[in-house]
Amino acid sequence: MAKVTRREFMRFSGTVVAGASLATMLDARQAPAQIRGTTLRMLKWSHFVPAYDQWFDKFAQEWGEKNGVRVLVDHIPHLELPARYAAEFAAGAGHDLIYFVGQILTGHYYRNLVDMTDVAGRLAKKYGGWMPSATSAAQVGGTWYGIPDFFIAIPILWRKDLFDQHGLAAPDTWEKFRTAARTLKPTGHPTGIQFSHCNDANHNWRAVLYCFGARETDPSGREVLLDSKETREALRFAKALYEEGMTPEVFSWDDAADNRYLASGVACCIHDAISAYRTTEDTNPEVFRNTFVLPEAAGPGGERRNVGEPNVWAIWKFSKNVAAAKEFVEYVGDHQKEAMTASRGYNLPFLLGQYQKPMPVIGTDPKLHTLQDIGKITSFFGYPGPMTPPAQEVLTSFIIPDMFTRVARGQDIEATVGWGMGEIRRIYSKHQAG
Repeated sequence: MAKVTRREFMRFSGTVVAGASLATMLDARQAPAQIRGTTLRMLKWSHFVPAYDQWFDKFAQEWGEKNGVRVLVDHIPHLELPARYAAEFAAGAGHDLIYFVGQILTGHYYRNLVDMTDVAGRLAKKYGGWMPSATSAAQVGGTWYGIPDFFIAIPILWRKDLFDQHGLAAPDTWEKFRTAARTLKPTGHPTGIQFSHCNDANHNWRAVLYCFGARETDPSGREVLLDSKETREALRFAKALYEEGMTPEVFSWDDAADNRYLASGVACCIHDAISAYRTTEDTNPEVFRNTFVLPEAAGPGGERRNVGEPNVWAIWKFSKNVAAAKEFVEYVGDHQKEAMTASRGYNLPFLLGQYQKPMPVIGTDPKLHTLQDIGKITSFFGYPGPMTPPAQEVLTSFIIPDMFTRVARGQDIEATVGWGMGEIRRIYSKHQAG
């Protein structure tokens, strides 16, 4: 991921159009007349903040009514989306507009996706440019085959009351996180991170890897760098964290399990999106009152690298309504602040101009306001290389979570690294041969 200096970030973040003139500009844009009387079918995930889906469906219907388009929105669980993409691709028919979440398959399907460079350019011009990582999520060979919608930050959520009772420092390093888990597990308050085939496992263990200084690839994304001392240190740490601070249930957890764990009052700390924060707010007010948030824990060398989860719009080439799909995606981009509010602060923008402080929701919550700067430490799978097709296949094959699972269950670290590297090199060789 390319780096942005603090000065550049602040310059972009300060690119603000006066509210009244921006509203006038957005209202002035008219969708092309030829989309009237058409139908737009889109496939999305079921958002972890249900209020967002309610807002989105109403938002989409109102756009459709305004532009004379019949809008049909299908929501399905995120882990079911890749199978649905594959089925539609094989049939050459299905939805017009699709949505990659967690498993970003832009590089896998790009030959069958519509070029959206025009939409990306207009949004960049209006909102101060894209975060560098946006190109990794949505471009192939310099062409935009998708439009980044938002990314999900995965911070540390911790129980300040439990920490204070035992004189524990805030878990702003992974070693402090481990100390807290080791101390609080005997009191009935362990931690938990998924050792399973789910999106949370993919980004949580990558966060540990990157914070420990490990790298998946070189900046070009061509050379695999995971066979390193830092990777072994991260695996060793995870084994100790499991043995000292977790219970075996983590081997069967899904993406929502840690949400429930925090909301139940059992967990002392977790590493998860703020959907867990919202679940706790809605179901256990006392635990919520004592739940605090840190952007990321630092590794032994002081590095903090949060691994976000990108969400990307794309349009099939076989779509029967490309014009309406493009218009709708741009319209969504014009209303990111409303989307962030509807998601209760969960959705974070890829457009730099939308980082003006205070940001919606998180900018006014004392426990979340530090997340306004999390984009500066956010990376995605394949780091520091781009989200290439082989990096995507490594992600969807859950090889890295499986490496951590094997070591946590007692397998030899050297044998595990050898197995993982063999699987990863096989995938990269296959793509290079193709």
